[in-house]
Amino acid sequence: MRILVVVASQTGRTARMADAFAEGAREAGAQVSVQAADETEPDDILEVDALAVGSGVHMGGIESSLRAFFERLSPLWMQGALTGKVGAAFASAGLGARGGAELALVGIWAHFAEQGMLTIPMHNRVDGFSRAGCHWGPIAWTTPRGGEAGPTADHLKACRAHGRWVAECTERWKRADEPG
Repeated sequence: MRILVVVASQTGRTARMADAFAEGAREAGAQVSVQAADETEPDDILEVDALAVGSGVHMGGIESSLRAFFERLSPLWMQGALTGKVGAAFASAGLGARGGAELALVGIWAHFAEQGMLTIPMHNRVDGFSRAGCHWGPIAWTTPRGGEAGPTADHLKACRAHGRWVAECTERWKRADEPG
């Protein structure tokens, strides 16, 4: 099974989350590539079974390079080429409770839904959920109101666990989709 992790990371924080996500997916047996959003083309997605997307949060939304990436996917939308592929998301955000990060994650999920993709949430039994989880995906707080700036070891642990979970779900989906 092949997973592509596309990341928009101006500071490198979300890129560290992408690497942790990829590590977890590899632990579950996936072949994983990590690419920057501004370097990823639509054809890159056609060859994978799952797409994981990570973004830094800017004013309650995704980074502009990720927005441009999603816009480049419109030819695939016209063809229905991503229908049935698996999608997952994660984000890094500055201050706050969860507002901006959750909005960014829901925005990513909206793009997946528009493409007809199947989304994998981060359920509350995934390792690390209590410190870095949200049902939409892992979140790292980069400038918390108190404590260590992220991504912390707990944030990365949650990303690894979610990567494993997404790979496991993708493998199940692939088996169910095979004839016979």
